Amino acid sequence: MEILAILLQPHVMVVIAISVVMAALLPHRRARARSEALASRSPAMAELAKTLDGSLSGQGQAGAWSPRLQRSKPEAELSLDFRHGPWHVRVTEACNPKPRFTEALLEYEHCIEIATMVPPRKMRLEFFSLSFEDGFVHTVCQGQVRPDELVFLVDMILETLDLMPGVEPRDPTAVV
Repeated sequence: MEILAILLQPHVMVVIAISVVMAALLPHRRARARSEALASRSPAMAELAKTLDGSLSGQGQAGAWSPRLQRSKPEAELSLDFRHGPWHVRVTEACNPKPRFTEALLEYEHCIEIATMVPPRKMRLEFFSLSFEDGFVHTVCQGQVRPDELVFLVDMILETLDLMPGVEPRDPTAVV
């Protein structure tokens, strides 16, 4: 009975009501923040796609090529597909909303995938790690895609692949 008396006091009822309202509104705030971030990023990514003669896919169509990355928790919001010489490249940006009681915090990551046939392995380079599996080499980076750095990073990965004997480009739609 004593707990019920405490819970029914006006100031406790107000705190409970505010908590319920905040919990109900938080997903909407996160979704709005994600939409605003995506809208602000799209012009830069569209320009990059145009520069690379590639194509951009938005939320609902975006996704990774490799099965392991497709199963990852963050939801893909943007995918950029382009050719770099004979290589097929896909860059996917994903958002993983981290719920906070007072704010909508969005955590981004992006992955770079290149279609090739190489036995499964991991390779640690100076600035990043490459994973070879399921007919793709990929690396996962924290943060949103930075158009000014993307081509440089792809060039570094491709230079590494060029140094590896027997590594050749392949069609990403081909069954492995």
